[in-house]
Amino acid sequence: MKFGIFVFGDNHPDLKRSNQQFYQEVLTMAEWAEELGFVSFWLGEHHFYWYGALPSPPMLIAALGQRTKTIRLGPAISVLPFHHPLILAEEYAFADNLCGGRLNFAIGSGFSPVEYKNFGMTMEEAKEKYWETFDVVLKAWTQNEFSHKGRFYQFENGSANLKPLQKPMPPIWVAASSDDTLIKAGKLGLSIMTIPFARSGSIVEVKEKNDLFKQSYSQAGHTKDPDIVAALHVYLDENDNDAIRSARPCYERILDYLRISRRPGASVPAFDLVQREKLGIFSGPERAEEILREYEAIGVNHVICMVNFGGVPMPEVRRTLELMSKKLMPVFKEAH
Repeated sequence: MKFGIFVFGDNHPDLKRSNQQFYQEVLTMAEWAEELGFVSFWLGEHHFYWYGALPSPPMLIAALGQRTKTIRLGPAISVLPFHHPLILAEEYAFADNLCGGRLNFAIGSGFSPVEYKNFGMTMEEAKEKYWETFDVVLKAWTQNEFSHKGRFYQFENGSANLKPLQKPMPPIWVAASSDDTLIKAGKLGLSIMTIPFARSGSIVEVKEKNDLFKQSYSQAGHTKDPDIVAALHVYLDENDNDAIRSARPCYERILDYLRISRRPGASVPAFDLVQREKLGIFSGPERAEEILREYEAIGVNHVICMVNFGGVPMPEVRRTLELMSKKLMPVFKEAH
């Protein structure tokens, strides 16, 4: 199993932390993650409110590319419907060049009704626009000249001079939770990214989604093992009780953005449910290993850890990273 870090981008106003200070913390976290052996570092994309303090992942990837040397960098996710596909293709190709070919590209259609409204689209329109935008990005990255005739975009003999450094393109993940998206990602032979606490009620449901994806993937004739990513809140201390006590108030802060950002009718996952159903890890290293083994058993081979959620103080972020590096990563490496 591989381990990465996922910075959602929430900077709650109660913390009274400037955005500039938050960005410095993110840059520092990336340096720590590389130092301690994490393989990937991911950035959320959100807009307009305090949970959207990182509105431009490619800009931050370019900055992180100058502060790090080996760790792979990517959006989690790039919200395709919010952008013109040619600009999107250029910006991420630019970022891949600036970080020396370390771009991971994860895509999704978004989940916030507030963002859809401000960008002038419905959730249904965003879904349709999403796949069309993705099609144009792939053409721009892989073809010198291309044409496209769709509902939202039309190009005749289009071109994008700037291509990704990685050939033919960076690796791609699809944020997948609905059956339709899981099946389509499998048919296309793409890897998937899941965020269990927001999309599943238990680890059993996470397994069901993984199984549906893997079935579609194999039925389409793909043989290379896909990368199945799970994004989990992770807070580690020396013992379970201390971890639970300290993580709870930070997790409670993130519920504020879920209450205004979730799709109508979507549940807001309480801390106790997330802990009980193993949709996050708030524990000592031994319990963390047990939970990660369960994710490994259902096909997850890449866990990206949200470690600074809700304003977790930087010394505690560092402690979580060090405990993972010293107590968990060696165990999972030895198993292979």
